Amino acid sequence: MWSYFKFEFKQFFLNKKNLAIYFLLAFATFFYVFKIAPAYDPIESVDSEEIEARYLTRQEFLDHMEGRKLHGLHPAVIFAIEIFSQINPIDKARLDALEKGNLKKYADLTRDWYYFTNAITYKSDSFSYNSKYFIKNNEYAEDDAFYAYLEHAVRYDAYSKADYELSTEIFEQRTALQTLERLLKGILPIILIVCVLLLAIDMVAKDRRHPSILKGFPINDWKKLLVKMVVVLLGSAVLFIPLIVGFFIVGLQSGFGNFHLPSPVYAPHLDWRMEGKFEMMTLGTFLGQSLALLFTWFIVIISIVLLCSMLFRNEMVNFAVGILLIFGENFYFSRYVGFFWDVQNYPTSYIQVGQIISKQRNFYYMNDHLNFTLGLQLLLGLAAIVIFFIILTASNRRYKLIK
Repeated sequence: MWSYFKFEFKQFFLNKKNLAIYFLLAFATFFYVFKIAPAYDPIESVDSEEIEARYLTRQEFLDHMEGRKLHGLHPAVIFAIEIFSQINPIDKARLDALEKGNLKKYADLTRDWYYFTNAITYKSDSFSYNSKYFIKNNEYAEDDAFYAYLEHAVRYDAYSKADYELSTEIFEQRTALQTLERLLKGILPIILIVCVLLLAIDMVAKDRRHPSILKGFPINDWKKLLVKMVVVLLGSAVLFIPLIVGFFIVGLQSGFGNFHLPSPVYAPHLDWRMEGKFEMMTLGTFLGQSLALLFTWFIVIISIVLLCSMLFRNEMVNFAVGILLIFGENFYFSRYVGFFWDVQNYPTSYIQVGQIISKQRNFYYMNDHLNFTLGLQLLLGLAAIVIFFIILTASNRRYKLIK
């Protein structure tokens, strides 16, 4: 069996298609590191000039209204005076904290700023969120801004109590670990899972090119298939090498961050006006759970491709089945559809790994039941069922790997 493993291992890493996948992923990683990451423009940034501009505009209004009797003024003007009188001292203190380099004080004040601003802005006709939330015709922009403000409030609360050195790069989530967190909440899981699909797609089909050699390995077909699965899993781990190199480059540019940084988790059971809407998880825990769920997806994809390879013996069918599984969520995903459907019971609902761990997907679906544990159980269960059918099918002479 060891000889067969070495044979498959060598074949896998000499495969030109597999080498091309590694090369393309490395190219995409370096393009991101040198072009996209440095140009990252967060919606919520540490911008003293912006804070000062808001502060001065409001203060000018307050100075102009000072000494006037409120009686007879329009209710909207009275409301503006009340709000500006409360928020301007916070902005002034934030500016002072930045000027003195007291980032903990800035974090403490910014937490209050987000909570207060969210309370007066959400579903308000008088105030609006940052205009950057309203690009691309997003009809849920206000809800997304509401989510982002509460998430930032919890992050800054954690920063205000931090026992590690703070920086504007940490506040703006530019460090290497925070960049990885953002990518795991975005397209990175899909890219990696598609790469695994492409790595596994010809693991059975290639055997037909040299049947005489393979007949020299006297082991059962199901054992050969399990060896193939292990080899592709090892090959999948190699996908992280260019990502690790990119991680170190980003770290040298913007700092590495640390595993104790906050990674808020959406908590739908909390009253946002009283308790916020997020619970706290460390960045280390977030990354650990994300990688666990991601590798479980690798096992599911590889096992399904191997089963399809035995049943259909066509690489394009393997690819089609894999793509349907990876992008299957798109057939039913819609904001708030989870209120009506039990989407938590569909394995395809857990493809956006980072958004599952942070429960951002719960917010999108309006469903309280999507979580890491259930997703892991569903995917492991699916993998176990598929592997069982692989062994069952391999014992049938009709589906022998080499005839």
